[in-house]
Amino acid sequence: MRYFLVLILFVTVALTGCGQRRTSDEVIMWLVGSEAQSTNVNELAKKFYDETGIKVRCEAIPWGEAHFKYLTAVAGGVPPDIGTMGLTWGAEFGELGTMVDLGTEFSDDIKALEKDTFSGIWDSVEYKERVYGIPFDMTIHIMYYRKDIINRAPETWEELASLLEKLNKDGKGMLFDWGSMGWIGYSTYLWQAGGNFYNDSCTESIVDSQESLKAMKFFTDLYTVYKVPKTKIPLEQGMRTGDFPIGISGNWKIIGLTIGAPEIKDKWAIANLPKGPSGKKTAFLGGRIMGIFSQAKNKEKAWEFIKFLFRPESQVYLYKSSLETQDAYLPPNTDSWKMLEMDPEFKKVLIAQALDAQGPPPVLGWDTTTRHINQAIQRIILQKAGIVEELRTLKGLMDLELKRAQR
Repeated sequence: MRYFLVLILFVTVALTGCGQRRTSDEVIMWLVGSEAQSTNVNELAKKFYDETGIKVRCEAIPWGEAHFKYLTAVAGGVPPDIGTMGLTWGAEFGELGTMVDLGTEFSDDIKALEKDTFSGIWDSVEYKERVYGIPFDMTIHIMYYRKDIINRAPETWEELASLLEKLNKDGKGMLFDWGSMGWIGYSTYLWQAGGNFYNDSCTESIVDSQESLKAMKFFTDLYTVYKVPKTKIPLEQGMRTGDFPIGISGNWKIIGLTIGAPEIKDKWAIANLPKGPSGKKTAFLGGRIMGIFSQAKNKEKAWEFIKFLFRPESQVYLYKSSLETQDAYLPPNTDSWKMLEMDPEFKKVLIAQALDAQGPPPVLGWDTTTRHINQAIQRIILQKAGIVEELRTLKGLMDLELKRAQR
């Protein structure tokens, strides 16, 4: 029924073409991201052609247009063979009947690929034991700090709080550069406290649990007690001046600091996030997946190219190329890391954090649900709303979104 409604809604949209003309045996891939990234994929496609004789063309589509463009292309019967998309999109498009269940279609390959993938990101792409896309790349939360100001990175919530007290006395503090006052930033503390957004079967929200309350209290205190800025300040700026000698952001800020703050070269380092009451240092993990559309004309060929892109050497090439364009996505293939040319200390921290990281939950309606979480967080921090009451209300809204999405 939902798929039928989507068709009715979008079939009226005139499809004047979603890319260049294609030949019947050419595999078309849409990459949600930059032209530079699609160029890098096309370079790999040349090697793939030399090896297999299969032609592949990758076209870039902007993030802001991607979701609508995919729906429109499906409604018009002209989707690409391969699509890259956000981690949670696979479940949505799969439930609409528009994506191939790779776990069924290519079961042996999927089992092998899963073994070579960081479990945190794989958990986000597997929906009800179905796999509509495999990880294309990933990003991860880490901690940055000025070594010349802070002796060592805090390893627990308690140590972080103690450090921030001392920094505040000197007029300094901590920055949130990715996920500030939102679900992404809160999720790390939720998981570190031993909580989660949903129960194990993802059939009910448990965001009002005692673990969630503890996480929200600490997350709120960071802003209201320990003076984390409520407005966005770039990590490079805060670290450069020393006003914010510690911060939490994505791994791409390694390049941002290297290029954007050369005057503090050798004065900063990265570390894993401080562990919470559960004893875990779980970080938020994002990224993109790549899957095959049900209407694809070249499913087998498309799958061969997806496997080619997941090879360690292909992943290393994409990573190195992303450094040049400052995209800095990380490889989800664990074997790739043995081949990565990276500062040994950076690699050690990133691998350890990737092994203790989670992505967004694989539930329908998640993208709609996040606004409720963000609004609750902001009411608690900015309007001093009661944590218990807000989380209880939030649970009801999240459960309602689950029911709506499953109709």
